[in-house]
Amino acid sequence: MDFISPYINSDKKLHIRFEKLFALLSTCGFSGKIVVLSGAETFPVLVSNGSVWTDKPMNLLGNLPKATLFKVENSFDDGMKKGMKEYSAEEFLFSVILSMPRERVLEVMKPYATEFISIKPEAAKLMFLHEDLQPFVGQKRNEIFSNLKKSYRTIYFLLISQLAVILPSTPEEKAKIAEKLDKSDIFTEKAAAQEVAEKVETEKKKEEMSEEDEIKTFLNANERYTDVFSLFGLKGKFDDRVARREYIKIMQKIHPDKLVGVSPNTALRAKEFLQLAGECYELIRDPEVAEDIEHLMLKYGPIRNKNEYLKIKEYDSAMTKASALAKIGSYDAAAKVFDYIYKETKNPGALEQKNLALWKLAPKWNKLDKTDRFKDMRDDFVKISMVKELSFESMYILAEIYEYLEDVTDAVKILDTILKARPDDFKAAGMKKRILYYDKLKK
Repeated sequence: MDFISPYINSDKKLHIRFEKLFALLSTCGFSGKIVVLSGAETFPVLVSNGSVWTDKPMNLLGNLPKATLFKVENSFDDGMKKGMKEYSAEEFLFSVILSMPRERVLEVMKPYATEFISIKPEAAKLMFLHEDLQPFVGQKRNEIFSNLKKSYRTIYFLLISQLAVILPSTPEEKAKIAEKLDKSDIFTEKAAAQEVAEKVETEKKKEEMSEEDEIKTFLNANERYTDVFSLFGLKGKFDDRVARREYIKIMQKIHPDKLVGVSPNTALRAKEFLQLAGECYELIRDPEVAEDIEHLMLKYGPIRNKNEYLKIKEYDSAMTKASALAKIGSYDAAAKVFDYIYKETKNPGALEQKNLALWKLAPKWNKLDKTDRFKDMRDDFVKISMVKELSFESMYILAEIYEYLEDVTDAVKILDTILKARPDDFKAAGMKKRILYYDKLKK
């Protein structure tokens, strides 16, 4: 973005690929006007708050001549939007890339063919990209070459929109992929012809798709939404303009008037999803409720509907009460409430608080109880650590539990973890020294 800054609101013109310029501006939260200077034609593309307005077809924007220049201004007159079509920034960029010539995209992707790619979690919120992301789900590293044939445009979009990063391959991996690459025809005219044939076949199937199949496809994609915000293409904050636009799209697609001739099961699914969408839309339209949901999702994870919101709100209230019980010394009662919350929500924070409350009761336990309870607490702490980082207080306790259970190796590992983060932690250093000293005496 730094190299673009001198060009904003100046007479200087940028010589850059359109999709790259748009991606750079969009990821930096730019609002303003991109003026396209293509031969004798000059026209604007308007950008503001994650939305894009243009009256030009994607095919034109994706096939701009290489000599095209651009001017950038950080403001525009709202009257310019009249007659223009509105898009979300992500869908706009993806549509432009879909319309670009194959060789132009592969020209950029070819140098990265022997590397790997890692997809950021935020990409899951792009419902329009759901099917395209299926090959990458559940993998931290994805070989680019093996996914290029069918997904090269998706990979390019993810990289250019900063929803994915390149993970360099090892020399051994690079050599193996390069060998496969040499035998591949992915960058040849033969592959291009095959892609055209496959595209024609796909379009033919779409034309033959029944109303029932279209609605099923729509429901299959949209029912997998992450939370009440992502259902409307939002990223954790409510924007009535964007949400209303997406809600209208849903209504237009599965309104009861559109369900004539579909099966009872599909009609019921559509009716239930439309009702859910309306409920979620009304829920987050209230600014206070939207802010409350954002706050709760940070603590407990995604909230998908009104019932989940009310349930999580109840649990959050219970967490507050349990914390108050712990503060006044009612550790047993607090532990029971935290345990209930964990069983209902699987929130690791509740399980950690339960163990912290139980630790206060540990001095009262007899030797037999301590052994059994400490084993349970150890297992709980390990379970928590697989989901979130343990607090330093929890790590001290876990180290003491390991020491009590005579697991010196794991006790020292925990203390080393603390000392790595806090080299001057005298408590951890003292515990480690004591544990190793007594272990040496026993041997």
